[in-house]
Amino acid sequence: MNNLKVLKFGGTSLRTRYDKEKIRKVIAKEHEKENNLLIVVSAIGRLGDPYSTDTLLRHIKYSDISTREVALISSCGEVISSVILSSFLNEHGFKAIALTGREAGIITSNSHLDSHIINIDGKKIENLLSKGYIPIISGFQGNTKDGDITLLSRGGSDVTAAALSSFFNANQLDIYTDVPGIMTTDPKILQSAKTLKSLDYNLALKIANSGGKVIHPEAIRWAKKNNVIIKIKTLKGEKETTIGQHSDTNLKPGEIVCITTNDMDAIRQKVTIIGKDLNKNKELHSYILYYDMNIQSLSFFQDKVELILPKNSVNKCLKLFHDNFT
Repeated sequence: MNNLKVLKFGGTSLRTRYDKEKIRKVIAKEHEKENNLLIVVSAIGRLGDPYSTDTLLRHIKYSDISTREVALISSCGEVISSVILSSFLNEHGFKAIALTGREAGIITSNSHLDSHIINIDGKKIENLLSKGYIPIISGFQGNTKDGDITLLSRGGSDVTAAALSSFFNANQLDIYTDVPGIMTTDPKILQSAKTLKSLDYNLALKIANSGGKVIHPEAIRWAKKNNVIIKIKTLKGEKETTIGQHSDTNLKPGEIVCITTNDMDAIRQKVTIIGKDLNKNKELHSYILYYDMNIQSLSFFQDKVELILPKNSVNKCLKLFHDNFT
């Protein structure tokens, strides 16, 4: 399909009519560029919002139902999102249609709660695109060859979007989230975090695998297969990160690119410092050795350093390394 662009909208982009109006403007601009569009959506909001996946799961007891049924209720949030956005776009003159993962032809492995995409039957989507429709696909889900609904791992709507982009040879995948791209650290912890403008697939994958929460690692792998350019954007501003074959982040030996955090358990977090040849950064070693941050465990690798700390020490650690080394 020529001029095909895939757009993925996270749940925070669908909360209010004001948010959906921003999406409408994005789609209108893409139509002006004569792009065919395929849209993937996540469930609306977070825990506490009525249709988020975590809120829906509060209504069940895992011990009383099968994993197939857990997958069924978990898939509802994305289906609701697809219908709501379809309705809104049709109200404003677009030809949109909501599809479940199954209707979109996404075929997965047999694991109900942690499946992976093994094939896509693209006939229905191709037919809809040829008729001028904008298919709006429920992310995070597919079905087995026997027809059971399955879920991809958490963050799986990114994977849905990237797999569809790869399968249909899309020109680009735009992922809209609540932060302006992949950043030097978590902006919810440090306001001084900066957007990384351009990353190659390998560096982006390293960040995603080390606790970066902006994009699912499997989505990067899918995009890399067919060289699909990924742009991570926000509806709240103009800054963005481009992921592709090349990067403008040409790291020198010892240089740090970003710092990520990841929960270990209820009281500990892992802080990962990512860069190039970090064994050559003697100043970094000195900071780790001489600043009191209650480090419980330390692991050095060529291109990253992993620190495990109590959660109440993480903010101090992030500020120290981010402000002095990025």
